[in-house]
Amino acid sequence: MPIYAPTLPPAPDLHQGQPPFLVLMRFDFTRLWRQKIGRFFSFGFLLLLLVKVGWIYVKFLLQTNPALKGVEELARTVISQGPEFQAKLLDPATYLLWFLVALVGGGLVARDTLYRVRPLMYAHPVSPKDYLLAKLGFASLLPFLVLLPFAILPWLLSLLLAGLHGPVWATVPLRLLPAMAISSALMGSLAVGASSMAATPRAGIGWVLGLVLGSSTLASMIHGLTGITAVDALNPIMLAETWPQLLVGMDHPLVAWLPAVLGTAFHISLWTFVAARRTRPSEAVI
Repeated sequence: MPIYAPTLPPAPDLHQGQPPFLVLMRFDFTRLWRQKIGRFFSFGFLLLLLVKVGWIYVKFLLQTNPALKGVEELARTVISQGPEFQAKLLDPATYLLWFLVALVGGGLVARDTLYRVRPLMYAHPVSPKDYLLAKLGFASLLPFLVLLPFAILPWLLSLLLAGLHGPVWATVPLRLLPAMAISSALMGSLAVGASSMAATPRAGIGWVLGLVLGSSTLASMIHGLTGITAVDALNPIMLAETWPQLLVGMDHPLVAWLPAVLGTAFHISLWTFVAARRTRPSEAVI
């Protein structure tokens, strides 16, 4: 008796529903929300945000309560409300955010490599470009969403309490949102590039932390040996901290404009290139 091939279902209409990269991003966000690690970091960031918002309210009381005039003068000398204060709105979350990016981003591509699911995705209808865009989009959007309340809520509280003359500048969102977008793209590209070189999610976490800490140590060593401050642009932690300082107009940021632009472009382009090469169809079957 001859053996006939099974009847294949009709090909789906790719013009219906959401684009594949949006579906993959939604899946990654859903998986993060169901994990305990997402809830743990959410609690930590919430505590940091409450401390920051509470400090804005304390600054308002110091400015408006006559009984606290002496304390206000002391606080003004200790903590300025100039560009440095505006840039530090994001500081409490930045360092903890790197660990979140490492723990979450380290398994983005490595998990698919371990279970060999990319050949199934690439078969139909996900293309390598869709896959890479989904991973980069998720890894970059996550830190941006985490940093967003740290820029918006203190600004809103300052406007509600003191109007345009509050502790937080009225133009802070226009300055901090682009800085957050650049820093988030830097974090996302590095996490995806590191994860693409790992074989397991745990190894991906090690790759992310190793690249971040290794490049930071290398930049510090070269800076210490040569005295050239421009090499600090190789440090991704310092770059993420520098962009808010640059866009709020600090006189002496950690990294100058030109090295910061070149260093950020170098990291984003390098790790995006690595991720694109490591997620090709030929790599998916190894």
